Amino acid sequence: MARRQAAVVLIVLLVMTTLLVSLQLPTATSFWSGEASWSPSYLLLSNWVNSSVLVQTGVPIANATLNGLTNRPFRLTNLYVGPYGIIPLTLELQGPYSSKAYLNLNNTITVEGPYGSLEVVFPPQTPYLVVIANLNETVNFTVSSAYGVSLVERGQARLNTTPPLFVCTNATMLEEAQTVMVEALKGPSYITIAINSSCVADVQMLLKLNDYRVNEWLARSRAPPSLPLDLAREYFLSLLLIKDDQNPYLGTFAASPSPVYLYSWVRDSSFAAMALQSAGHYESALKYWLWMASAETPQGTWYTRYNFYTGSPDESFSVPEYDSLGLFEIGVYDYYMETRNLTFLDSIAAALNRTVSFQVSSILGSGLHVVPEDLSVWEDRVAYHFWTEAMNLIGLQRAEVLLSVLGYNVSAVSKAITLLNESINEYFWNGSIFYSAMVPYVTFTASGKSFTLGPEAPYLSSSSLLPLAMGSWPAERGLSDVNYVIKDLWNQKTGGLARFNGDDYHYNDYLYDSSAPMPPWVLTTLFLAYYYAVNGNVSAALSLLSWSVNHSQNGLLPEAVDPTYGNPLPTTSPLTWSSAMYVLTVLSLRMPSGSTLSYAVIGGVIAALILLTYAIQRFSVKRLRRLEPPYS
Repeated sequence: MARRQAAVVLIVLLVMTTLLVSLQLPTATSFWSGEASWSPSYLLLSNWVNSSVLVQTGVPIANATLNGLTNRPFRLTNLYVGPYGIIPLTLELQGPYSSKAYLNLNNTITVEGPYGSLEVVFPPQTPYLVVIANLNETVNFTVSSAYGVSLVERGQARLNTTPPLFVCTNATMLEEAQTVMVEALKGPSYITIAINSSCVADVQMLLKLNDYRVNEWLARSRAPPSLPLDLAREYFLSLLLIKDDQNPYLGTFAASPSPVYLYSWVRDSSFAAMALQSAGHYESALKYWLWMASAETPQGTWYTRYNFYTGSPDESFSVPEYDSLGLFEIGVYDYYMETRNLTFLDSIAAALNRTVSFQVSSILGSGLHVVPEDLSVWEDRVAYHFWTEAMNLIGLQRAEVLLSVLGYNVSAVSKAITLLNESINEYFWNGSIFYSAMVPYVTFTASGKSFTLGPEAPYLSSSSLLPLAMGSWPAERGLSDVNYVIKDLWNQKTGGLARFNGDDYHYNDYLYDSSAPMPPWVLTTLFLAYYYAVNGNVSAALSLLSWSVNHSQNGLLPEAVDPTYGNPLPTTSPLTWSSAMYVLTVLSLRMPSGSTLSYAVIGGVIAALILLTYAIQRFSVKRLRRLEPPYS
């Protein structure tokens, strides 16, 4: 029933998508609140099997060079084909920057600018990447490769890559050194890149196939509860972004399509996999958990981040972050509880045992009975972090269940859980909040010296909200911590939660796209929304979900927003983890009885929009008929 409801809701949303492709944007009042930041500059698009491409939309980022980025017109690059890797191919518009970009519910990317509009399509389970142009003027595109390009016949060129690529177009194509130039006239035209396959004459068929397969995938999603249409649309759009941000061959997830974050952080990726499996997309989640198990070190731990395209560890970023241990346990536990797949459990048993062994030996072997120091969630300091300790506690509790299912003796695990729980409450809880980070101190007594933990400023962090929502804690302690976080970290001007007091990320030498310190993070605001959702405060959760959508890049959720103007901070947007938290929050809403969206209401909306649907279809057919190839 839930899947049928998802399919019906999706019909409404797909009809509405042309009306909702852009949200109402605040008026730009300064350099910082420029309208360009409301559109993504980078997006990933995947065929969901073995290939993905990085789309640089051509929407410029202010101060790009200060952030290690380079503004360019629209271009396609980083064409990844598993198992070959990145194929040296660039398709680039020889023209002005773009002004707007967005992801559609049929998983196409639309880019708009003075030149007209472009649509990028990568139909699932096909080797065809298509750019459809609807131009206001004649525009040139270049297609280049380090391995050379040669014309084969009219409208076709071959790139001497492995695997071979063919470029097909109904526009004029000219060969130059290492490059072909495509001259696209005013009006509709297309360029298709065929991966290890011959060109397809019927572009219309590819577009129809794309819509069918994307809609089919979305319709298999677990239905969201009854939501306003903009929030329901965001749920499906977030699922598509997460799906496209996964390496379709390896299973890794990019933290963001932005080059700043084009790595697979274990933490971010774990939440992405949890979101997909919660929505019923078990194949994608399975691919990630199996990859993560294979990437584990012999000690039972993980590197902080990995190469998105190869899965190899980034050893330059090697300071440990031990929250990954607990997140692996939570993720595989949730996957097993959703699927009851014992074969899966057997396949990750060795990795799970190594992780648990590291945790148990660390906790039992330490006089403090905690997991070792790490950089933790914000990667700002080495300390004993509430986030890491709490995630390991939650993870160990889940691992105890899984190991019992597998027939292992869990007495040592039970003891470690008890001791870690006691230590967290003894050291981190101060009567009002859970301290964010603790550092070791030596105390001297008549009987000798001993080690203890003391708090290190900043003491309060909005990162506490998520483990408080995910675990079992005394209710009054959780509520007290939440209230202090809101009191100290809520931005009264724009809304949203900052990470911690004095946070200058996005306002320092490393990243500089904020007008001031302490930008509110969409991610941490969704931590709060998730806390409200699991604790039954539906109205508060819905309010924060709406806030997140209203501060998105045309529906794509950023990492953070400007603390003065409220626009998305573009250097790290969109953020995969933000989309994952949105999905997890929506699916955690405990809606009142009888709030399920009725078929009668949906039918009424469809009936009211049927004329609009007909008009859209007629326009699409007319457009596609003009895309006839010259070689058909």
